[in-house]
Parts: sequence; C-alpha cells; structure tokens
Amino acid sequence: MRNFEWCVYTYKHRMAFQYVAKKFIQDPVLLEKILERGKWHDLDKLLLYQFMDWQQAIEFHVKKRPHHLECPVQKTYEDLVEMIIDLECSPYTKPDKPLNAFDFLQKLIRQGNVDKETAGRLLEVLHAFGIDFSYDVTQEAETKAFLDALPEVTEEMILLEILEFVRTDPKEELDFIKESQKSGNTEADFW
Repeated sequence: MRNFEWCVYTYKHRMAFQYVAKKFIQDPVLLEKILERGKWHDLDKLLLYQFMDWQQAIEFHVKKRPHHLECPVQKTYEDLVEMIIDLECSPYTKPDKPLNAFDFLQKLIRQGNVDKETAGRLLEVLHAFGIDFSYDVTQEAETKAFLDALPEVTEEMILLEILEFVRTDPKEELDFIKESQKSGNTEADFW
C-alpha cells in the first residue's frame, strides 16, 4: 500500500475526530451533524495517498474541504465546528501537531493567517465547547486511555475505509488523480 504510514496517521486521526466530537459537543442535534460529517472527514486523503505523494494529496484536500481555511468557500457554522474538532483532536494522534485548537488559532492570529471575522467565529465555537484556553490534551488521563485503546491499523482497515469513500462517487478526487497522471505529477499508473 502506497503511503501506508500516512494512511495510518489519517486513520487514527479520524478515530480521534469522532472521540473529540463526542467529548465536547453537548447539543445532540449538532453532535449528530458533526458525527455524520466525521464519517467522511479526511477520507479523500486515504484514496489520494494511493496515487500521489502525501504532500500533493494534502494540498488538494485543504483546498477542497470547507473545514480548512485554505478552502475559499464561505464557512458554515458546521464547517467551523468541524475545523475546531479537527484542530482539537490533532495532538491526540499527530505528534507533529502538538497544539490544541485554541493554541493553534492563537498562532494563526499572530501570524496573520486568519481574518478577524473568522477568528472571532472560531473563538465563539471554542468558547461554546469550553476549550477556549491553552492546555496539553495529551496529559489528560482520559486522553491517555483513548490512545492506549487505539487498535493497530492494518491495510485491510484502510482499504475498507477507501472502499466506503469510493462508494460515495468521489468524482472531483478521481478527476484530480486522472489529471495528475496525465500531467506526470503522480507516479500512479491506474487510469
């Protein structure tokens, strides 16, 4: 399997996303919406990793998914919530991304990488979830228990996730893979 280590990284991140959503979202209607979004959260990357290098897959992902600031669409409240959950769960499974959502947003603000309106809306989401402060999520006993319970991720587990995504008709991703192949920007020889 191509980019297996990045597939494992993303697979575990998806598990953490579900866990963190359940941990912080109290409103049952919003939780249901975010857990539904969580079923598809970052699944496109698992497919794209099979046809191109991981950097190219991530670049495509962040430009096309509205839970990323790089995606140039107007953000809905659910997009902002997904963004916060995405950031908050990153330190759980991503050693290279140790900042919680609040600390990461503060970094973006200091660097001028988020506009004032979006920053304010994101801070409101953080406040609503009671996580509008700096802390180390990896030091919490509950977090350690979650991490200890994570399964060893296999190729079969990843392939089942990719198949689930392919069933949704990911036309945009498949077109991108084809174009990358035609232009020589990927090593994939699938089409």
